Amino acid sequence: MSSIPQKEFVRAHFDSIAHDYDKWKKKNAYYYQNVKAFVTRNVRPGSRVLEVGCGTGEVLASIKPSYGVGIDISPEMIQRATEKFPQYKFFAGPVEEFSTEEKFDFIVMVDVVDHVYDVMDVFQSLLRLCHAETKIILTTINPWWDPILSFMEKFGAKMPEGPHNFLEIDDIKRIIELVNFSVNYSGYLLLFPKYIPILSYLANTIGVRLPGIRKLSSAQYMVIQPTPSPSTNLGLGCSVIIPCYNEEGNIEKGIRRIPSMGKHTEIIVVNDGSKDRTADVVKGLQKEFSNLRLIEYFPNHGKGYAVDQGFKAATQEVVMILDADLSVPPEELPRFFVPLNQARCQFVNGTRMVYPMEKQAMRTLNLFGNKIFGMIMGFITNQYLTDTLCGTKAFYKKDYQYISMGFDRWGDFDLLFGAAKLGNKILEIPVHYKSRTAGDSKMKTFQHALHLLGACIRGFKELVFVPRT
Repeated sequence: MSSIPQKEFVRAHFDSIAHDYDKWKKKNAYYYQNVKAFVTRNVRPGSRVLEVGCGTGEVLASIKPSYGVGIDISPEMIQRATEKFPQYKFFAGPVEEFSTEEKFDFIVMVDVVDHVYDVMDVFQSLLRLCHAETKIILTTINPWWDPILSFMEKFGAKMPEGPHNFLEIDDIKRIIELVNFSVNYSGYLLLFPKYIPILSYLANTIGVRLPGIRKLSSAQYMVIQPTPSPSTNLGLGCSVIIPCYNEEGNIEKGIRRIPSMGKHTEIIVVNDGSKDRTADVVKGLQKEFSNLRLIEYFPNHGKGYAVDQGFKAATQEVVMILDADLSVPPEELPRFFVPLNQARCQFVNGTRMVYPMEKQAMRTLNLFGNKIFGMIMGFITNQYLTDTLCGTKAFYKKDYQYISMGFDRWGDFDLLFGAAKLGNKILEIPVHYKSRTAGDSKMKTFQHALHLLGACIRGFKELVFVPRT
């Protein structure tokens, strides 16, 4: 069947159900409310949002964008959306024919690619609506549920789907890579799409994250963004935050070894109530380094508080942490900056689990604990993480306003949880982990392990056991 008759058939189908569309959604409210909740959790507040296949506009309205546009192939759907939500713009027609010079921060597609005639054409059309940091959030029906859903349709328990594609996650990944998109992360939703107390909750929080079992879920999701070219340069600057507590033996070497990155490199030393000469050393270097700033206060509040103060004071677009003990060589910081300046991710996390460590750089018990916490955090965030406690991390300062600090004394888990809640792609960069040459380690194995377990429990509450509707 050629594209025009196929599109007309899809248009006619959705026109025919437009009158009862909202009624069908109420009938299967548990499914649609969960999908809506997933989308709204992944869209940054106050963004410019385009929804493709917007139906009657309910999802777009739930996002509350600063500027919202909806497109749907069905004129009947668009008429109802315009009446319900006049504050947004709505257009009838396939996205391939949508003509605008506008760019959007987020593009939302809820169960849309199931119905398009040519998936590649659709994503090629979306590419021109994206800037370098645009995220596309899409959900699709798991095609292996097709027999169950068809059975439900026959008994009037589900909205008629009409003609639709048979697309698994891996199929979509292969297609979008051909048109210069890459996957931030993907997964499954709603192992059990009907509400049964306790059972549905456990299935749709824990079950959807378990290997093997999760593939039985009724819906699939994916967060993607345009693939940057190697020559992409956003022209960003960098603020390097160095939290310090009694680091007079390391701080000067650290400052001198920080390389220049981007349009400007700012160094912010946060003296976290040191009792030695750390602040005096920094003040002595400020005459030589015009880009060096000092924040100091008393008493000691811990690393998490220190990096929070540094992030708030930073003036550049990329912020990163360098531990003052120089266990991560400052010369490796550009590896954290470049992926952000090229829009290849939104968060960079260092991992010490790839290269051999210098002798005594990490004790065996600490190494084992780090691996365990990496597995737990990977489960919680649904992203690949091997080392959650490497002190060196980098991300965009504009995202920091949406990250809550103060729950984790060290700040590492707060930052990773915050990035995951924003739907940001986390990229791990291997670092060469060195032994401390001066001063004492601030990590107390058993005491801080209990604290980090508490932080993990918080992560489960915020990212796993979140309200599903």
